[in-house]
Amino acid sequence: MIKFVGIDLDGTLLNSEKKVSDKNLKAIEMAEKAGVKVTIFTGRSLVASEEYLDAISSDIPGVFQNGAFISTIKSRKVIKKITLSGKCAQEIISAAKRHDLFVILFTNFTQAPDMIYDKDWPEGSNYTGYFERNAYRMIRVPDLSDYIGEEVSEISIVGDFKEIKSMQKEIKCTDYTMILSTLFSNNNEAFVECFGPGCGKEKALEFLIESLGIKRSETAFIGDNYNDLEALKISGYPIVMGNSYAPQELLKIARYVTSSNDENGVARAIEYILNL
Repeated sequence: MIKFVGIDLDGTLLNSEKKVSDKNLKAIEMAEKAGVKVTIFTGRSLVASEEYLDAISSDIPGVFQNGAFISTIKSRKVIKKITLSGKCAQEIISAAKRHDLFVILFTNFTQAPDMIYDKDWPEGSNYTGYFERNAYRMIRVPDLSDYIGEEVSEISIVGDFKEIKSMQKEIKCTDYTMILSTLFSNNNEAFVECFGPGCGKEKALEFLIESLGIKRSETAFIGDNYNDLEALKISGYPIVMGNSYAPQELLKIARYVTSSNDENGVARAIEYILNL
């Protein structure tokens, strides 16, 4: 029996208009009434996730920024926080700049504006919509290096994936986690995120189910992209969205492929889980 369901936000619970459908909301409510613990696992920060947290009625911990920040959804009690050292952040940013990559420095976990950058957004980027949606959180400065404190919450890097991998080879700091969030096959443009050590949705999943006394075999995870892969691997019932871009790496390990995020895929997945 499934006792815990982790749900990704973008491309999963949210449709292409960044909304939660009524069917998905009702399915989550149905799961909660059946005694299943349901929560959010997202690469988004708490700030960027707030408008969607009403989808979960309980005060269960939610996972934000790929596990770097975990807090209860309603009371906002901080359960876990993993920061990236300023020294390591400086090294990552310097390496990214040498490869002419676009960098965003995240200064904190809970308050906006929290995103700092120091060069123009990449022209024609697949992530232009992301930049535009988060413009209210973003501040342009002359030099990112001047805004690195003793610790930061995250560094995001956008650019050619080959350049990002080359950049990573130059980083001597080992006290960080780099997570591939998305990768576009049309031009090899990637969005990667750098956090403190020990981050990842899979580590957050292990942490939460252990604290709740739930076995891996009693968990399901619903996701759609690369930053969901490791959590899907360790969950008892990995479920992948039927989105057109769903990576083969995810589809290969799925026990169930649901419909797309524009076709109430989460609702269909939950209905399937409850009938196992």
